[in-house]
Amino acid sequence: MRVTANVPDKVVQDLKIQATKEQKSVSSLITEFIEVGIKDKNKKAAKASILKMIGKVKIDQNALKMVDEMRSEDDRT
Repeated sequence: MRVTANVPDKVVQDLKIQATKEQKSVSSLITEFIEVGIKDKNKKAAKASILKMIGKVKIDQNALKMVDEMRSEDDRT
């Protein structure tokens, strides 16, 4: 799909230099950067959501003891 975007000249110059260094097309490098950017934003949103939930969760005071007991019962230890 073809997309038009306004990009500052300096960024385009840097992009072309990077594409040459990596022996990739400018289009493939832009696609790669966008994919990484989207994944990063999704990860940040997920982390924020988890942190928001953490404040609402109560943890049993005996949780560590319970985990240790489960580990001692596990055959792997």
